[in-house]
This record gives sequence, structure tokens and C-alpha cells, in this order.
Amino acid sequence: MREQDGTDRGRRRRNDLLLAAVFLGLAGIFGAGYFFAHRAPAMTAEVTVDGQLVDTLDLSENQEITIEGVRDGRNRLVVENGEIWCAEASCPDKVCVRQGKQSRDGEMIVCLPNRMTVKVRGED
Repeated sequence: MREQDGTDRGRRRRNDLLLAAVFLGLAGIFGAGYFFAHRAPAMTAEVTVDGQLVDTLDLSENQEITIEGVRDGRNRLVVENGEIWCAEASCPDKVCVRQGKQSRDGEMIVCLPNRMTVKVRGED
């Protein structure tokens, strides 16, 4: 009886490893598909505050804009050479500033304290 239990345990372990490998492979395939589908350079950036669209910026035009967020919050967005980034923010954590330059379809800049989001969009 013990010999059979050891064989069953070994078979289950091998099957578990095989199942994990299949899931990891599928995750890699879907991740690569998402990455390649969103490689297109962006055309516009949609700026929302508290869920309301406040501006749509053309990323082919160099510009700077200050966005008024909630509770007197402010974010200064810079568009240059097809990239957009948050250069300054009144929020305490500055996560939005540290997100860096965004230029690809689907990328985002988010400032939770000021409730501002910037979603970069490519061609539809």
C-alpha cells in the first residue's frame, strides 16, 4: 500500500507542476499580446477630474497646462515630443510626478488626491 501512495504523490506533484507551467505559459502569451497591441504611439491624452472629461490634449503639439483638481489641487502637465508627464503637483505624495513620461496607447497618469487621470490614446 505504501508503495502505491508514493507513486500517487509523485504523479500528483508532476501534474501540479505541469498545470502551473501551462498557466504561466498562457499568462506570458496574453501579456505579450497586450504589450504588442499597445505599442502604437499615442495621438491624444484625455484628462479627467473626478470622472469628468476636462480636456483632450494633442500630443503632437508641445504645450503646458495646469489642471484644477478637487479641493484646490493642481497638476501641471507638460506635452513635448509626443510624450506627456506631470511636472508638478500640489498633492503630498507626488506619485503622479514620479510616474514619468507616457507616450503609448493605454498608458495612464493618476493623481488620486486631486482625482485627476490622464489616459493616453492612440488611433481608434
